[in-house]
Amino acid sequence: MQVRTAMCNVIDGRKDYLPLGEIELPKLYFLFFLLYTFFFIFGCIFAKQRPTVDKIHLIMGALLLFKGLKMICASEDKVYVRKTGTPHGWDVAFYVFGFFKGVTLFTVIILIGTGWSFLKPNLQEKDKNVLMIVIPLQVLENIASVAIGETGPATKDWITWNQNFLLIDVVCCAAVFFPIIWSIKSLREASKTDGKAARNLKKLTLFKQFYLVVIGYLYFTRILVPAMGTILNFRFVWVAIAISETASLAFYVFIFHNFQPTERNPFLVVDEDEEAEAGRILEEDDSFEL
Repeated sequence: MQVRTAMCNVIDGRKDYLPLGEIELPKLYFLFFLLYTFFFIFGCIFAKQRPTVDKIHLIMGALLLFKGLKMICASEDKVYVRKTGTPHGWDVAFYVFGFFKGVTLFTVIILIGTGWSFLKPNLQEKDKNVLMIVIPLQVLENIASVAIGETGPATKDWITWNQNFLLIDVVCCAAVFFPIIWSIKSLREASKTDGKAARNLKKLTLFKQFYLVVIGYLYFTRILVPAMGTILNFRFVWVAIAISETASLAFYVFIFHNFQPTERNPFLVVDEDEEAEAGRILEEDDSFEL
């Protein structure tokens, strides 16, 4: 025989297929969709009024676009699940845009960490290797995410997929730190022997701040927020998601504020002679290893 079962809450006389802790999620995701849409439109208007828009700014704009599309798909997913018990295909769109968002986010962090498009026009071989490692790992991570999201603990190999997801996520987070460390180390070494590079290094001290913010963001969203979700009452699962999304928005604002397309970016204000000298030193400094 065939048996079909369905679990739901009855609220105000109607069936609600979302758990009590996720009832607020449709409105929450839609709110963040509006915030990212405003962020994206404001960024486009701001960039249009600036004479210098680097390639990295286009990738950063794509990051905002994918993040906003992911939020609206997540909202519609929860709306349809709440009403009918099934997402009606919105989960597929959610995973697709989530994949592009994940790849773009880690790519932006790596490219900014290497100074690409700000300090030097080309990536070094070791920077390309990091990208070639992180992007396939992001593909595997999203496959694991789908396997976890669309199944449950009773499914065969669910625990294995969950462990793989955590492992791949940790490796991706660790990999993005290397380009930032390489850039800081290279500039520090150059400052010991070159006066122009020393002044350049002084103007690039916020690289360390960027490094600390990346560590804080990844540690908070990958470790602290999931831990918080395990101790919250089941009615307040949405609170952990709200905190995580707020942290992500704050991280994006930090990146876009410090790397905005300005002619004399305070983050990387360098003279042409200094930029050329620093670029030459960075290209020659291929012997450095951690």
